[in-house]
This record gives sequence, structure tokens and C-alpha cells, in this order.
Amino acid sequence: MRILIIPDSFKENLSSTEVAKAIKKGIVNVLPEANIKEIPFSDGGEGALTVLQKYSAGRIVKCKTVNALGESIQANYFLFKEKKTAWIELSQASGLDLIPKEKRDPLIASTYGTGILIKNALERGCNEIILGIGGSATTDGGAGIFEALGGLLIDKNGNHLEKGGVSLKKLYKIIPPKISRKITWKVACDVTNPILGKNGAVNVYSPQKGASEKDIVILNESLTNFVKIIEKNFKRKISNLVGGGAAGGTAAGLNGFFGATLDSGFFILSDLIGLEKEIKDFDLIFTAEGKIDHQSIEGKLTGNIAKIGKKYSIPVIGLTGRLVGDYDELYKSGFSGVFSIQKGPMDLSESLSYSSELLTDITSRVLTFYKGFAN
Repeated sequence: MRILIIPDSFKENLSSTEVAKAIKKGIVNVLPEANIKEIPFSDGGEGALTVLQKYSAGRIVKCKTVNALGESIQANYFLFKEKKTAWIELSQASGLDLIPKEKRDPLIASTYGTGILIKNALERGCNEIILGIGGSATTDGGAGIFEALGGLLIDKNGNHLEKGGVSLKKLYKIIPPKISRKITWKVACDVTNPILGKNGAVNVYSPQKGASEKDIVILNESLTNFVKIIEKNFKRKISNLVGGGAAGGTAAGLNGFFGATLDSGFFILSDLIGLEKEIKDFDLIFTAEGKIDHQSIEGKLTGNIAKIGKKYSIPVIGLTGRLVGDYDELYKSGFSGVFSIQKGPMDLSESLSYSSELLTDITSRVLTFYKGFAN
């Protein structure tokens, strides 16, 4: 039997490579002779650099920068060999997992460090920037990126704004950076949320970045003003942009500032490595992510894998730490089965501590059933 393992990461717990290894161990326990291939993958956010390094011609560039709180760090990005293109992974510099929980502050967190990576790539002659967003600690609409590239954000008194989403409430005037050549901007995005509203960047994502109820009110006011000023200055409508809420509104901000296009991070990556062509040769597929819910079938890796599996009549088994929502919708989208790794009552910290073992166990149990059914 030919079995493909193509998981995403379990955020702030296991990398996609670690998830793949745990699943493989579970397969080998049941089918030691199976032909197994692991492709740890990404939907454009965390883990994309690992995929590119393995499957694309190019190299990793190391760069001194800062994290979302302005602390000095070193981060990586991918420079393609045959074209003047760089893949910048926002989580490398502005990621949530770089900030200890007790220090997280979405009011002042900034994408400035990601802007430093982009600036470095432009200085190396790149004419195209692909920004993979996901796992951000920020809710600043990409303002930090804009500032790192030389753009100025000014209040009505002529003062430069401080970094972070909280200060955007004071935004009055925008002065674009001086970039001497035309740059193609692409944002690799895996969500459909807009920047504003009930399902916007603040209400949906900022609580997991440490935002209190009071912070949520402040950040909504800030991003509302930010959107108003951008739309006035650049004549681009970003308030209802599908996917604009990704990475604390960075997707909408880059569309407003630079005219960036928003594309599926999964499909950008999969096209680069010819993934679909490879998938259709397998008998069974395992995919996984930390949480599988309705968003999984609206652009995330696991949902896209399920759809490709359905296209080629290949069973797709989804494994997850947390299973939420309407199972019927998941099955209609292409999943043959979706299973939580939990074996019984346990708190979150215990589950996180044993997630690798739990993944191995559920894989073996599901495959034992599948093997018996197939026979």
C-alpha cells in the first residue's frame, strides 16, 4: 500500500515534520511493509521555508532583525535561485511563538521585523516578494512592514506613530516609501476573514495573541481608522477584502499600501513543487493540523488535501488535536474520516505534552480499522 503523509504543524506544539514522523510511526506499527512518503507541508505560514528548502531551487538567507516586541533576533527567508523572488515567512520575525505567553501584547506588537527581512531581499535585487502569513503576534495591519521599508505614518500633530496596533487610532497622514523600481507583491493567505467586523482580524484572532476585552475594543477602533486613512490615500477598498484579516490585518494593509494580491498559500506552494501530480499516485492519505473545523475547508492545508483526494478518489484521513463543527461538511469536502487524537479526559497541558504519542496511537487505531475494512 502506498501511503502519503502530508500534515501541517500543530501550532506552538509540533512542527509539520514532527507530526509526519509521529503518524509514520503509527502506520509502521500496523503496516510495516507499506510504501510511505512524508511531505511535511504548509498553507503558506509556518513551515513554508522548510518545504521550499527541500523542493525548490534556492537558498535560505539569514538576517538580523527584531521580533514583534522589538527585541533583536535572527530570522530566515528563502531566496529563489532562478528568479529575483523571495519568500518571506512572517512568523520567522513577527511570530507569536517567538514571544513568551507572559510577554505577549497585541497593542504594541509590530510587523516591523518582517519589514526588515523584506528590505534585505529588496536590497539583494528582488523584484517579487511573496509574504507567507500565519502565526503572527501582531494586529498592526502590516504598518510595521510599511515603516521598515521607509514609509511614514504620522498623526495630526506631525509626529511619527509608535509601533503597534494601538497607535493606528491616531493615524492621520501616510507618506509612502521611496522604492526605485516596480515590485510585485503577493500575500500567501489561508483564511477568508476581512480586516474589520464581527469576523475580522481583531475579534477572531487577537484573543489568541493575548488581547483582553478592553484591548479588543481599542484595536477595533485603531484598525477602523487605519482602513479609513488607507482607503482615502491609496484609493483601494480594503475593508471587505476577502482574507484581508490575515495576520492581524497585514494582508489588507499590504493590498492597500502596495496593491499586493492575496492568493492561497497552499496553492502557491503546491504549484511550486508540483504537489497534485504527486498526490494522485497514492492509495491512502493522512493529513493533520492542530484544529480541524469549518475554516479547514475554506483554504487551509487539510481541507485542500481532502479536496484533491476526492478529485482522484483517494481516501483522506484527517487527524487533529481538536475537532470542531459540522462533520458532514468535512466529509462532503473530501475527508473519508476525521479523528481527534484524544483518548479520554485530559487537560490542555497534558494533551500538548503527549501529542506526538497520541498521534501515533490514533494513526495505528484508525489504520487497523481501515485495513480490516479494506480487506
